[in-house]
Amino acid sequence: MTTRLHFAQIAILTPLHQLFTYKIPEGLQDKVRPGMRLVVPFRNKKMVGFCLGLTTEAPKNFDEKKIREIIEVKDDFETFSPKMIELLNWLADYYLAPIGEVCRAALPSKLLQAEGSAKATPRLQEEEHSHFHQTEEFVLTKEQQEALKTILSFDKLRTSDDFNAAHPEQSRRVESSPPILLHGITGSGKTEIYLQCIKKILQSGRQAILLVPEIGLTPQLIGRVQSRLNTEVAIYHSGLSDAWRMVYWEKMRKGEIHVVVGTRSALFAPFQNLGAIIIDEEHDSSYKQAEGGFYYHARDAAIVRGKIENIPVILGSATPSLESFYNAKKGKYCYIPLTQRATGAALPTVSIIDLRQNKFVDGSHTLSPPLKEAISERLYRGEQSLLLLNRRGFANFLLCEDCGHTPRCPNCSITLTYHKKPPLLICHYCDYKIGTAANCPECQSAAIKPLGEGTQALEEELKKNFPQAKILRLDKDTAAKREHRHHVLNEMKRGKADILIGTQIVAKGHDFPNITLVGVVLADTTLHLPDFRAHEKTFQLLTQVAGRSGRDKKAGHVLIQTFQPDNFSLTCTREHNYAKFSEQELMMRETLQYPPFSRLAQIRIQGANEQKVKETAKKLRRYFGERENISILGPAAAPLAKLRGKYRWQILLKSQNSKMLKHLLTHAQQFLDREKITQVQLQIDVDCLHLM
Repeated sequence: MTTRLHFAQIAILTPLHQLFTYKIPEGLQDKVRPGMRLVVPFRNKKMVGFCLGLTTEAPKNFDEKKIREIIEVKDDFETFSPKMIELLNWLADYYLAPIGEVCRAALPSKLLQAEGSAKATPRLQEEEHSHFHQTEEFVLTKEQQEALKTILSFDKLRTSDDFNAAHPEQSRRVESSPPILLHGITGSGKTEIYLQCIKKILQSGRQAILLVPEIGLTPQLIGRVQSRLNTEVAIYHSGLSDAWRMVYWEKMRKGEIHVVVGTRSALFAPFQNLGAIIIDEEHDSSYKQAEGGFYYHARDAAIVRGKIENIPVILGSATPSLESFYNAKKGKYCYIPLTQRATGAALPTVSIIDLRQNKFVDGSHTLSPPLKEAISERLYRGEQSLLLLNRRGFANFLLCEDCGHTPRCPNCSITLTYHKKPPLLICHYCDYKIGTAANCPECQSAAIKPLGEGTQALEEELKKNFPQAKILRLDKDTAAKREHRHHVLNEMKRGKADILIGTQIVAKGHDFPNITLVGVVLADTTLHLPDFRAHEKTFQLLTQVAGRSGRDKKAGHVLIQTFQPDNFSLTCTREHNYAKFSEQELMMRETLQYPPFSRLAQIRIQGANEQKVKETAKKLRRYFGERENISILGPAAAPLAKLRGKYRWQILLKSQNSKMLKHLLTHAQQFLDREKITQVQLQIDVDCLHLM
């Protein structure tokens, strides 16, 4: 006789850290399965929930008669596979996140609605990458061949028909492979290895996930994937319309699409027979969820999914995160180096311009004489230049020279950035905007001066110095417009533009053969961040942008302007010496017991009442007391002490003991309820990357 499973453990889309038990009505006994999407009564409304388990018993000490019933089964299929449920549970446990919020992050919004259908039929494709198609397969260099061979050797499921016919019992791998760190210098052909690896996966009837930091800025990669694999590819990211996200999700679930290229959320692709996960630019901080939802790291979650699915996970980068590189050094990851550019081109020559000696002249605020001369030379030779300035807008702020007043955001503890076209003062965190005034609002003086140049100011100065040049700008202000973004990248690819300027988004993934000069206008902007990773971020950014130069037959040159020419992040960039940089930086991290030599978690206390936030932070610190084997830093006001109208304090916890750290964080999570503190929120960020 079949045992009746009377109760379901259901994740509700709320910020509560628990599953809820619901009774399965008699008519739904044979329809409710783990992973299914349901409608349940919650408080005074109907809500979507997800069945994550079944049981024959009601919770202990609970009146069975008071357990409410499931209202509806939304689909005839499981939204989450057993392996995906395992991943979701791991994420909720590791990041101390509400399981409902984890489920929310994994799905298109149309699947989160209790009412209506989840079906969608959009008319037009969201992105077009036809300018960057490349159908021919490159001949791999010897280094690339060895790398691909090593990667495929970890996949125990052979792709040959003979092997599959002879070993049908080995349809899944029997051994788990370690994550693979593909450490290839810029231009070494990592993308070609990705493509040929995915092709092998597809030939065996399986699917592949390729994660990228930013979809809008990698059209060359996407174009190559679409054309080379000769199959429909899901382009999946947060900027996609709800309708298209639903269409792609449904096609992946049904097996109609076998490859997805996307940002963080593509990690949750509902593939039934996944063969590999590839994370391009694995060091990029955008893989870490920084706002809203729960603070997971897509790279680390991908490694866990790879272990659950028993498949290879490939981490690619020219500048690996020190955590990944350290794991490779310790043998936890397989390490595959690529030391030569695939085209045979040499790495660019890197020179450091000391701004203490090379003063700006002729009214210039961004271009030193050596950089100006180098740009002029490229224009004369018909070659292209790329200039990096990691500040958008025209100026960092406006300053009244008479009274010292600077306009500040009323919602955030920062000055407003001055944009000249159109003339606005903008907060780059909450998007607060006001118009500019001719006179100081404090003293009515007209002596208002812009300070701290941004990309708009650089563009204006370049136009004055090189009026004959075609200059394009790509930063967050312009890249948000799809048409402009495609226009800029296409003009650069076709050689129709002379100079491309932008923020860090111009440093990622672009391959323009005629760029022979890269200029870094001010390398110091990232060095002074209040973050122990400041040197690592600087080295990664400079190395990545330097790699845009000299990728074809013409030699490349990089000029880095700085007031700190002896900083080791810069000197290691000049030498193209990742090994030297990582050795020195890891030595410093070990001394201070920062990751990867410890685990780091951030507790942020925030609210609209500044005094209450401060008192709560201090009260929580007193509650912690002194703990053995855990270093507790703070409490202190966050570097951005006010953001979007909320005051913020933070406490950092460092420990080599993961269990003790989790124990303390769990107690912190319950602190507000236990102390009956209201109007204050507490956020926990495990393995935090963003300390601002």
